[in-house]
Amino acid sequence: MPTEKERKDIQKATIYDLRRLISNGDKETFTKEELCRWLDTIADAKDQE
Repeated sequence: MPTEKERKDIQKATIYDLRRLISNGDKETFTKEELCRWLDTIADAKDQE
């Protein structure tokens, strides 16, 4: 079980991963479906670690 600090670090890393996905894209606006798909991709990648 992660400590509170580790849990917060994981949350920050996940948010940063999403930020990078958005900022590296060519689009200025995103649909709810696109954002959910990205969140799913991040969650799946974290499960692989």
